Amino acid sequence: MLFVLWFKWDPDHMTRVLELWKHFRYPPEVKLMNRVLLIGRHTSLAIFDAPDEEALLKITYPFSSLGVAKISPAITLEEAVKK
Repeated sequence: MLFVLWFKWDPDHMTRVLELWKHFRYPPEVKLMNRVLLIGRHTSLAIFDAPDEEALLKITYPFSSLGVAKISPAITLEEAVKK
């Protein structure tokens, strides 16, 4: 299933967040489509396909002490307008 993740952190944690990103690897069962940093907002976004809740926890847990992660299921616009 397709998901959008946005992660917002306190600016004081920027160094720790960057260090985690350098070493973080998405689980093999997750297909990462894209991730971006919102400049000046202390927020990152990721779009990925994940099979289950366990995969979502593997993605968010390492960052859980540094900020708030929100995940929403999503579909492409093309899928949404199909009849």
